[in-house]
Amino acid sequence: MQKRQVVGRRRRARRGFGLLEIIVTIAIISMISAAVTVAVVKYQEGAKIKLTRTNAQTIRSGVKSWWIDHDSSSCPTVQMLVADGALERGKSIKFDAWEQPWSIECKDSDVDVVSRGPDKTADTEDDIRVPTG
Repeated sequence: MQKRQVVGRRRRARRGFGLLEIIVTIAIISMISAAVTVAVVKYQEGAKIKLTRTNAQTIRSGVKSWWIDHDSSSCPTVQMLVADGALERGKSIKFDAWEQPWSIECKDSDVDVVSRGPDKTADTEDDIRVPTG
């Protein structure tokens, strides 16, 4: 009878997980989640840059259409474009993807729309300028 009790205890002891196994499993899950987070952050930043370029092109088109009804020697602001109906009302176009104001630079009969970019600092390497160049 004692032999059966000893065998039964051994079987029950084998059924559970050891502390080391649990720690290793948690470490593996942590590494996988960190890798996924890094990939998502990179993708998100790329999406913000694309959105900012698209919105800058929209603003540039809005300035050109605004010039048809107004003096083309003046340079409007985003607020003026929205107020005059050259741009649709909405929060998404009033600021870039990093919630920074746009810079509209008018030269002769052309216009550049500039975002400060991810670092939110003007005149740095990561600024987004439409048209590029």
